[in-house]
Amino acid sequence: MVISVHRLGIMGYGQALSLQRSLVAQRRANAIPDTLLLLQHPAVFTLGRLQASRQNVLASETVIAAAGATIEKSDRGGNVTFHGPGQLVAYPILDLNGFKRDLRWYVSSLEQVLIQTAAEFCVCARAGESGETGVW
Repeated sequence: MVISVHRLGIMGYGQALSLQRSLVAQRRANAIPDTLLLLQHPAVFTLGRLQASRQNVLASETVIAAAGATIEKSDRGGNVTFHGPGQLVAYPILDLNGFKRDLRWYVSSLEQVLIQTAAEFCVCARAGESGETGVW
């Protein structure tokens, strides 16, 4: 399996989202191989599709802006997520037809790979508790 890896440095959330959408369209057309984007975002809170996500941001927009962060809406599931400098963000763009077409399996597999990778660097990580997707 060939995966094209792009190390993009620090990139704004909106710019990264636009790039992802473009690459997804290209991947669906088989114009590019499976792709992994590795980057960091400037301080940003992303709001998932969960209706209560905005209510779960406990600081005011003024306080968030004064801290140098922004708030962006996301079309992804979930709640509120913070991304910031120093935090590696990985966006895989894959054709899962060659794998198991099961989103829960896919997310769980990603979590396990990240946990194992963190352990290689002596970083303790775990899968989220019930209702928490991701690696903590």
